[in-house]
Parts: sequence; C-alpha cells; structure tokens
Amino acid sequence: MQKKTKRGTIPKWRDVPLTDAQLDVSIARHRKSIAKWKGIAVASTIVAAAGMLSVGTVGVFGDGLANAVHPTAAATQTMPMPPQSPTAASTPQSGDIEKTVVTPNLSEVAADAFANLRATDGAAAVSAAGITLTDAESAQLQHAVSAYHEQGFEVSFAVVDMRTGAVITSFANVPRYSASSIKAPYILSLAQTGALDLDSVSTSVDADAAYLNRLITATLTVSDNDAYESLYRRYGTPPFAAWTAGHTFDAPLTGYYEFLTASDLARLWVLGYQYLFSDAAPAKADGTPAASKEARAWLAQQMRGSLNSSIQMAHAESEEVYTKAGWIYGEGDFYALNDAGIVLPAGAHDLQAHPQGYVLAILSDACGRNDLLSELATVVDDVIADLHRAS
Repeated sequence: MQKKTKRGTIPKWRDVPLTDAQLDVSIARHRKSIAKWKGIAVASTIVAAAGMLSVGTVGVFGDGLANAVHPTAAATQTMPMPPQSPTAASTPQSGDIEKTVVTPNLSEVAADAFANLRATDGAAAVSAAGITLTDAESAQLQHAVSAYHEQGFEVSFAVVDMRTGAVITSFANVPRYSASSIKAPYILSLAQTGALDLDSVSTSVDADAAYLNRLITATLTVSDNDAYESLYRRYGTPPFAAWTAGHTFDAPLTGYYEFLTASDLARLWVLGYQYLFSDAAPAKADGTPAASKEARAWLAQQMRGSLNSSIQMAHAESEEVYTKAGWIYGEGDFYALNDAGIVLPAGAHDLQAHPQGYVLAILSDACGRNDLLSELATVVDDVIADLHRAS
C-alpha cells in the first residue's frame, strides 16, 4: 500500500522485523564495528581521490542505478549577503588597530542560517550566501557533484557553517525522497515539543519510558522501520508541525517518509543543533522547561556512528558527528541514498556562546554508492576548513 502526499507517492516498505534479542545483538555489533568500517571508508576515499587525480574519473563501486537528468542552471551563483550578526569590529589599542572578533551566539547564527538558506539560488550547481567562495572552492564542489552526474545519478546538498550562518548549496530546492533521513528530525520534534518526556525516556524511569527508549535507540542507531512506525503511530504529525512552525519550508512537511529538499533537511538540522547543544534550549510547546542537558546528550549520542552514515565514514574518530542516513533500493520505484546531520570539531564545547562546526544535508538517488556521498562530504569538509582558515 502506498501513501499519497502533496509531494508524491510514498512507498510502504519495511525491513525484516527483528526480535528483541536480535535487535540487542544488532545494536551491539554495529557499535563495536563502526570504528573499523570508518577506517576502511577513509582509506577508500583516499584511494578514490588518488584515482581521480590520475585518470580524471570516478571509479564505480557499490550497486544500483537510476535514470535521471540533472537540472540546467548556472554553474556557480553567489547570492547577496542578507543582513547578519556582526562577526568582527576594529578597536584602537596603543596606537595600533587590532581586530577584535565578536562571535555571534547560537540564536543569531540560526537566524542568519535560515535567512541565507532562503537567499541561495537553489537551482544552481553551486550557490553561496553569507560567504564568497573562491574559484578553487567552487571547482572542488562542482567536481564532486559532477561525479554523480557522470554515473547517471542526481544529488543535492546544503551546508550551513554554524560559526556564522553562511550557506553553500547545490540544486537545493529540488524535492527528493527522504527515505529514513527524516527519522532523526521527527524524534527531535517529539523531544523539543514535549510530546515525550526526554528526561524520563533517557533514564527509562518506568516501563513505558523504557519502551520509548528502546524505540528511539533502534530507530536512530540501526534505522529500524518498525520502531519508527510505532513512534509515528503514537504521536503523529502534530509535534513535527509545531516544531517547524514559523520556519520557511518549500512545502508543508509531515515528519513521515516524504519528499523534501536539501534546504528543508538542513533547516531541520539547524533546529536540531539549537535543541541539542544550546545551554538554554527552547522551551517545550506547553512552555515548560526543556529537557536537561544530560537527556539531550543521551539523545545526541544515539546519532553517533549511526548505520550506513557516509558523512560519519568521511570523518576521523576525534570529530563529533551526529547523523541519520536514509536509503531505499527500488521499492515502489524509489531510489535514495541520503545522509544529514551535524559535524563538530574535536573538543567542541560552549556551543551556545561559540557555535562551531557545520550542518550538512545530502539527498541523492545513488543508492549503494556510499563512495560518492563520502567523497562529497569530504570535499565539503575541506571547503569549510578553508573558509575557517581564511576567516
């Protein structure tokens, strides 16, 4: 049975359901082996990069093909910068003028991020707002996007620099099937709105809280579809609608498997960043205080090393990566390999006063081609690092 929405037809698909014992073993094995696979993935990325330098093409790994035609657009578009929070001021000291850096707080950065996501040209191969890319940086990103097109795939991405709110996008207004990448934002909406008591759930204070703990853990760590279905049947769309109210999305979202854009998904993770890492997280929908920092830290931890995360595979162990991937291999004639989340530098702290890292959302139809997604995530990371060094 398929579900009709304003964005298209959503296939009803499920993994083979697991018993409780099998699920416990799956989660334990997954967490034990993630470090090993990240090392393999990083090594594969280096080999792939070397191959591109030597022959000028991207090797074919993995499986799955989908027919697509990428949108026609200007190769690069840099949008005017909207009004933003000040990042630097000059003050004279002892006859010399020294630059005093004024770091915007998290609320200011989030506001700038939403403005910049609206300002980018979402139909362009590469567009930026709040920052000016060099020709070399634009070329790096275009090359990574072209690698998909050369293999017959489509891809969109949006990255938000959480130090400043600056944004870089590629075809970011093209709706694509979310698959399971929507699961983490949906659970974040349940927590922030107070639909569930995250303090109780994180500590499993009673049988019902323990049951919800298990559903959330299974959904985020191994993408268990039945666990997610149980959460959605219990809470429905209202918490997600309340969480996203007041923010600009290309079309109303439900929090279920659906079509959305890379800009949409990036907006959801900026909201997630605010909730997870703010010292004064937004209050619940009923006005009561947000969940404790400990409870929010527990929720964030469930997104580290999540199953099939190509963004995670592109980063070192020392970095803090919180992601949720999504994939579908042709069920209902849908193809997707998506990933989205938050990347923080090692030792990042005090993110309310000094936000760091970035939010990245990637949507594609390149199911089975984690190599392409990891390479794109690596290039994005390199460009963000260049921007940070230049600032």
